[in-house]
Amino acid sequence: MSVPTVVFQVTAIGKNPESLQESVESVLYWVRNTPRVGFRYLIWVVVEPLGYVLAPRFYQRLRRQGVRVLMVPPEYRTPLGTRGKARALEYACAQRRAEGMSTPSFWVYHQDEETCVGQDTLQGLSEFIDQGRKLVGVGMILYPLDWAGTPSHVQELARSYDDLRLLDSMTMPGNPTAGCHGSHILVRADVEDSVGWDAPGYNPTEDLAFEIRVRARYGSVFGLLSGFAYEKGAFSLHDQLRQRRRWVHGVLHALFRLDELPLRRRLTVAYSALAWFSALPSVLLLLGSAALHYGRLTAFTGVFTGFVWISIVVAYVEGYRLHAAYLERHVAVPWLFANGVLGALIDIVAPWYALFTRPTMGDFIAKDRPPSGIRWWQLEGSRLSLRRHRNAARVATTSLRAKPG
Repeated sequence: MSVPTVVFQVTAIGKNPESLQESVESVLYWVRNTPRVGFRYLIWVVVEPLGYVLAPRFYQRLRRQGVRVLMVPPEYRTPLGTRGKARALEYACAQRRAEGMSTPSFWVYHQDEETCVGQDTLQGLSEFIDQGRKLVGVGMILYPLDWAGTPSHVQELARSYDDLRLLDSMTMPGNPTAGCHGSHILVRADVEDSVGWDAPGYNPTEDLAFEIRVRARYGSVFGLLSGFAYEKGAFSLHDQLRQRRRWVHGVLHALFRLDELPLRRRLTVAYSALAWFSALPSVLLLLGSAALHYGRLTAFTGVFTGFVWISIVVAYVEGYRLHAAYLERHVAVPWLFANGVLGALIDIVAPWYALFTRPTMGDFIAKDRPPSGIRWWQLEGSRLSLRRHRNAARVATTSLRAKPG
């Protein structure tokens, strides 16, 4: 039996070259320093023309390191005319098909430009491929890189905690709740290339559309990756707001323009959107009840207020426990609380901000910044840290592995 090959594919606009370099170097370092990895590897960087033109020497340096750099030709068109990131992803698929790589012995590990790997990531990929039971692997993402404890960084703690819900749902038949990952996902190459990323026009939810198509053609083929991926949160509240705006437009696109979305999933996506949009009115209603000396409004909102705030606190606490082993800079509890509230308020405002402004295909979040937190080369002990801290991620991994099939 031939040794499988993993293509580590970083798909990026290319405007964050320092972060992209760190992602590539994390792969180069750990594939050479992780014992018993049962696969060969290739590294592809798929970049838009503008990003390449801005830093051609940077991409030439990547080539000298053994990285294959694919610049998506400006004239490249897919059969359905898709635009945005899906166009670059489809171009990579076409290249693999042309080179005979669309076979069960090739796997594609998708990274964003700031997605770094650790020793645990590679061991998780090797274990998933060796087991051979599933065709798509999904895993948890942490955000310790360049951690500064800002409101935007603290808010990411809740995102990692929500992965416990997301991963459980994705490994269930039908994926009953909303959401999916576009990075830290491993796909067998023949599966990805047979489904593809093509869609009419601009599709900001290319990851959701891809997950739906895979599920429709292959069934429940999603399994759990046991390792983490390591990324960065937004560096400013403005960037956080713009990032969330893009997500909101993606949710609305899925609801009203994504024909592949089944009715059951459409209802869960609609519920998620409604819950997100209702957050701001709920806060205003709470403030109004205080201004009215806790009159009848309190009787109406009091049933939900305790549950909502307890859920938020749990998300922050458990999210912080997930990250604690990987952070060099720790923030005092009062500051964590204050920054968490501010970061949450930005997320509350985001869907309404998205109704009056629109992102563009070139909209991106700056991730290049002098480091203030843990770096990719400090991730060697991540599996040991997991065992030592007994956090919620380990509990989730154990419970998901215990599921039949």
